[in-house]
Amino acid sequence: MIEEFLTTILNSIEQNHSLKDTITDGDSFENHVFDEMKELSSNDFFDVKSVEHNGSHSFPDLKITLSNDIIYGVEIKFSASGNWKSKGNSIFESLSNKESNDKAYRDIYVLFGRKPKSKEQKSHLEVKYAPYGLSVDRIEVTHSPRFSINMNQKEFNLTELFGTNNTYADFRVKSNEEKNELLREYFQKTIKKDAPDKWYMPKLSDEDLTSVEPILFSSLNNNQKQQIVAESFILFPFDLFKKKANYVNVASNMISQHFVYSTALRDSFSASGKTLILEKNICYPRILKTFYSHASRINEILRNPPYETFEYDCYSAWEKAMNEMSIQKIELDKNDNIEVSYEKIINHLNPILEVQHLVSNEKEDISIDLSKFYQI
Repeated sequence: MIEEFLTTILNSIEQNHSLKDTITDGDSFENHVFDEMKELSSNDFFDVKSVEHNGSHSFPDLKITLSNDIIYGVEIKFSASGNWKSKGNSIFESLSNKESNDKAYRDIYVLFGRKPKSKEQKSHLEVKYAPYGLSVDRIEVTHSPRFSINMNQKEFNLTELFGTNNTYADFRVKSNEEKNELLREYFQKTIKKDAPDKWYMPKLSDEDLTSVEPILFSSLNNNQKQQIVAESFILFPFDLFKKKANYVNVASNMISQHFVYSTALRDSFSASGKTLILEKNICYPRILKTFYSHASRINEILRNPPYETFEYDCYSAWEKAMNEMSIQKIELDKNDNIEVSYEKIINHLNPILEVQHLVSNEKEDISIDLSKFYQI
């Protein structure tokens, strides 16, 4: 009966074309779903006794109790950028909403809404739902291991963790020691022996879980390094494209988002001063070469944000930078695709950087057209 209930909610949202313009973020989508569920619960056909909101920062977001007292949880996710991916909860989640054994969640579902990209020319929001255990495609390691939700996947690789006969609700009530042992088995089966992610492999106690050392950036593989550098170019263009780049926010984000630190962060972006890029007679700052070489990865991230709040983090970082720096403010519309907004920044930022002319060996400060180095 729970899936019939969720299917009705899905159909109601997708058939209401006005929601595409009125729902713009996760909070408004979650509130709408909650209101629809409460209204639909009055229909005796679904045998729903109550729909409750577990409160801010709780997991799962909603609690649905059927007339036979069986309880289901629903975690609400939303993407305003057109993707079906999101960060899930921590493996070692706090079970503040766990009831006694006879009242525990029978299962927990993910209900995921997304606003289609403008180029798709769709006039309504799209919604998918699935049991939480079948919505997870992998485990990511940031501060601590977290699930990665992907509603668009066709194969699931977490059977080692959940088991084919078990649900996420069965997994979440395990002790941290039991979860940790399952995670070690999972990583042993899914991660290459030389992968930097292997840092999590030692057996950890509850106390150890809060004192894991961050990862050194230089120990990451090339793909992971490129991902972090590309994300940094997106989040902090106003900090990086300056005559003297500022890496404070970049370093802070690396620690908070990826649990990674660097002892020579500048070298990852602008080592070795100036270099030839597009022209044979002008040496540009090395950071433009780094930007140029990461353009495709940057574009990929903009089209498929790596985590749920990435778009929000981008607009927050951009607005903060423009407010704090004495530069001409670039008008950004949060209703635009994030890719459009970023390209607007690249086209209008025009930082003053020092270049060197090879023929005369003279150096001069010029206004840089960043779009020259962002050709996909």
